[in-house]
Amino acid sequence: MGRKIKRNAKESQRLLLNQVRHRILQYIHHHGNATVREIGAALSDIPQATMYRQVRLLNESGLIKVSGERQIRGTLEHTYVLADELTGAGTDGMGDTEAQFKLLGLAQDFADYYTDEKADPDRDMLSIRSVPMMMSDEEFIRYMRDIEKLTKKYEHNEPADDRKVRRVTLISSPA
Repeated sequence: MGRKIKRNAKESQRLLLNQVRHRILQYIHHHGNATVREIGAALSDIPQATMYRQVRLLNESGLIKVSGERQIRGTLEHTYVLADELTGAGTDGMGDTEAQFKLLGLAQDFADYYTDEKADPDRDMLSIRSVPMMMSDEEFIRYMRDIEKLTKKYEHNEPADDRKVRRVTLISSPA
């Protein structure tokens, strides 16, 4: 399927920041796998030639990989999945590409939210907090365990009339 391109963090960022490629990656992420035909149908504003070119680039760069093939009217149709480095599968910790992909996905979620004419940050209790804290590694591990315990208390709540889905995202970064 073409040679694999070695990438550094800057190259990964360049690949991920392209809006068309990011939309393709998000589509595959949300659906688990996809063919170019399926992606093209969902992202119909992207010209077919551009779609094929960008999918080929993502495959050659190793950000997506072929998970299956099938013959359709004399041509070979590939099914693509995200590469392990975007999903964290088979790795310890989070690599730079996975982190960038998740942050871009979060940014896309906010963009989608604010383009909805019914968006109401006050009603929806939108909240963003950034708090620098002085902690040793041991204190930080305890802090993260406390957050995990609190999250587990609520993450399996059953649907109810007064409940709605709320995404809570915790990002830890060096200050």
